[in-house]
Amino acid sequence: MIALPNPHSNSDNSMNRQELLEAYIDRILDNMSTKDLMRLVGDQIEENLQGYSDEELIAEVEEYYPELLEG
Repeated sequence: MIALPNPHSNSDNSMNRQELLEAYIDRILDNMSTKDLMRLVGDQIEENLQGYSDEELIAEVEEYYPELLEG
């Protein structure tokens, strides 16, 4: 069992919050299927792009995938 640092203890056997977060996230990701990971990343990308204006979105697409704007 992992214990977060106790502010009243001088023990060096505990894991800090960042290490715990990273370990927990790694465990979650390790147990996800590729399909689930792709869905999660796709949702995050969509959420990020929702804040773009039309002009910003077009500029982004032109930079990385200009063929999407053709025909």
